[in-house]
Amino acid sequence: MATNVRSHPFIKVLIGFYLLFLASAAQSALMFTGNMIDVSYVGSDFTVGTNSFIAGDTTPDPDIAYQDGSNIGNGLMIDFESITFNDDSIVFELRGDGPEHSNSAFQKTGLLGSYHISLASPGIVFDSISVGTTANIIGLGLDSGITFDTNTIYFDLSAFGVLDESDADIGSVTINASFAAVPVPAALPLMLSGLAGLLLVSRRRKSA
Repeated sequence: MATNVRSHPFIKVLIGFYLLFLASAAQSALMFTGNMIDVSYVGSDFTVGTNSFIAGDTTPDPDIAYQDGSNIGNGLMIDFESITFNDDSIVFELRGDGPEHSNSAFQKTGLLGSYHISLASPGIVFDSISVGTTANIIGLGLDSGITFDTNTIYFDLSAFGVLDESDADIGSVTINASFAAVPVPAALPLMLSGLAGLLLVSRRRKSA
């Protein structure tokens, strides 16, 4: 007489977790667009909250701008300033509206803090960043105003200068980023597979 062997519910749960981990590792979008980003300002001169959004969900660009309704835009930025997220880069438009830079042709931003740009979506981290292009900006570069760790880019706004031009005073910098998927712990799939196998064998022996 045949015995009807049904899968133990716990086995289904383990298999579900296993497939979920595999899918998340394979489907992580290695780009800004479509992922959750947290942008905050950290400094002693302004108290500004964090602006969280899905990069690329604004049409047209930019993602954050002066008086756009966000914490950052309303509380910190001035005319013509903005932050735009492309697939693998961030473009900052900034004004020199503060004290004179050591190079008298440039002005500082007047801000004493920094932007913190963090990847809030799970599954991806920063692998590397580079300063792609700058326009009308002096004294800014990787490790000179811009640093990063696996989850956050830190953009110090206090030291570099923006070219002092009549009715403009606008500088731009593009930061290029490459991403990596958060690795699934190597032992986890193996452990889940082993547990599922042991439970399945145990269940079949009991049903025999």
